[in-house]
Amino acid sequence: MTLFQYAVVASILHDEKQKQELLSKFEQALIEAGGELQSVGTHTLCPRNTNLPLFIFVLTGGTEAEAMQLIQKEKMIEQGTPVVLLAHPFQNSLPAAMEILAKVKQDSGKGLILQADASGVFDAAALGNIIAVSQSMRTLQASRIGVVGKPSDWLIASSQHPDIAKKAWGLTLIDIPFAELMHDIEAIRAKPERAPDMPGLRAKAEFFSEADEADMRKSAEILQALKGIVARYRLTALTLRCFDLVLQDSSTGCLALSALADEGIDAGCEGDIPSIIALHWMRTLTGMTGWMANPSRISIDKEKGTAQALIAHCTAPRSILSSYGLRSHFESGLGVAVAGITPEGPVTLVRIGGKNLERVWFSNASVIGSPRQEGLCRTQALLELPEARAEELLTNPLGNHLVMIRGDWIKRIEAFIRLWQS
Repeated sequence: MTLFQYAVVASILHDEKQKQELLSKFEQALIEAGGELQSVGTHTLCPRNTNLPLFIFVLTGGTEAEAMQLIQKEKMIEQGTPVVLLAHPFQNSLPAAMEILAKVKQDSGKGLILQADASGVFDAAALGNIIAVSQSMRTLQASRIGVVGKPSDWLIASSQHPDIAKKAWGLTLIDIPFAELMHDIEAIRAKPERAPDMPGLRAKAEFFSEADEADMRKSAEILQALKGIVARYRLTALTLRCFDLVLQDSSTGCLALSALADEGIDAGCEGDIPSIIALHWMRTLTGMTGWMANPSRISIDKEKGTAQALIAHCTAPRSILSSYGLRSHFESGLGVAVAGITPEGPVTLVRIGGKNLERVWFSNASVIGSPRQEGLCRTQALLELPEARAEELLTNPLGNHLVMIRGDWIKRIEAFIRLWQS
């Protein structure tokens, strides 16, 4: 599977045979990583696939001007595309790459250098992370996230303007009136054939309590209405001012948001802007479905250098749960909420914040339990994480929600941050 293309820049002082012999030393590693050779100098070997990132392999020194011409042709700096320079220990490749990257950064561009070793091998993990970061950045630039209703009134640090999101993350936020959702729900209810129920979801639940079949029908209608909005606005993700459903419809969006996330449409609660960006960012970067939750309790053990955090929310993608039941929404006692069990194992926590969405907090963690305590949102996970990272949540928080994804993705996030902030 082709994951990226690469163009080779080489000095005219080397003849074609020399260039090919040198290039052949590295080609196999690049092919195995998913690379496709697009061009060598002025010779185009395959068409440019603009859906894939283009890396520049600096084969020899004396290629600085040629590389900058290619960067300008691809509009990498203009479009905020990271310039990835592949280098090696011979033929003045590295010093040329350093000069190119210095010029890119003088021109306010982003980029990095990845070196092969003397045997012609690139660090496979590092290259894989760079490929994922480049693809993520390209995907974010094409992403359209719907904000259905304004952010909830209590999100005083999490309701940034669409212009800020565009500048910081490249994506587009689309304001959609909550009244439009209610209009679509009423239109569905007015039809002789109303929205289909969710028999599979109901059948796979361990238990079904407090809520009733009328609540399930409402959840199905909300899901159908949200799917209509997704199609109408060509959305890749959405966040919903869900408590207005409680007030205006005596229902909740918990089940509908869970279903959307499992179908690949990242779906957040409360109109929280940073959290839906984080959910969608993590999917583009890792391919994983994330869960947005409240930190309900954080306790720190300074002797062990660890901390425990209990996070909870009334919705969660069922695909990240080992099992689930269906209950009413915690705060209101209305509608249908997901009461899931999160399997134990490594996870990554993420939070985006800051006035201009310029800050990212992230941490490795482990799920060590999944309680079902009363007095909290229905799906709960008990986490263990490093003391220092937990301290940051208490002393310098970015907001009141965290995003959790399965697995350890710290290296990949670090690679993204290096490019994003370079």
